[in-house]
Amino acid sequence: MKKTTSLIILLLFSITVFSQSRTNRTKLTFINSSEKLTSSTGWSNNETLGEWIDYENVICNSKDYKTKYKSLQGRYMMSKREQSFLGIQTKTFYFNEIQYYIIMIEKYDGRYEYPSISEDWYSWKEVQGFIFTENEYKKLLELDGEVKLETQYRVDIGSKYDKYNETTFLDLIQTKLNTEVSKYSSTYTFPILKSTSDNTEVIRFYVPESFSSYSMYNFDKEYFEVSPQEFDKIIIK
Repeated sequence: MKKTTSLIILLLFSITVFSQSRTNRTKLTFINSSEKLTSSTGWSNNETLGEWIDYENVICNSKDYKTKYKSLQGRYMMSKREQSFLGIQTKTFYFNEIQYYIIMIEKYDGRYEYPSISEDWYSWKEVQGFIFTENEYKKLLELDGEVKLETQYRVDIGSKYDKYNETTFLDLIQTKLNTEVSKYSSTYTFPILKSTSDNTEVIRFYVPESFSSYSMYNFDKEYFEVSPQEFDKIIIK
């Protein structure tokens, strides 16, 4: 009798286990989108020449791209520089009923086909997404002097073989937010400075990056610069 009862319990347990439904997680969707900032002057002080060097949408202190290597401006030059962009945009979404803001940086990236001998450089378009809480993002709404947004959540999409896909991008965002942040995770900083130049109000900024003591941002030496009206394009209020 005991054997029969045990067998029945085992069968019922097996039926319960194997009859559990397979449920896919709910997909994220973007709720709001800002306009896109596509143009900004990158300024960098070349201390050797004693000159400020400017390029469109990239920070670089080398004057060679204006003289000897003028044909390499654009894709090649931008893919060699971390501080560059093709477009900047903000979007919002809800995750676990909490609203988040993601600042998306469209840019070129690149690498050598043969890195050991630094030959055959190739590049591609990618999108970097930096995810901010609502409280962190709201720092942009009251710019006064220098402000920096910080996050430990970043997702990238795009490679030599793959292009941007919104569904895949949203899946990467959800996976990232489901992953516990470790003490070794990088912190990404988005520095912005509201300033006055020639009696005109301007916004200076860097694209978000994991800055370090070896590559720290410095508004006295370089920055992107736009008018407040242009910078407002990326702000969702």
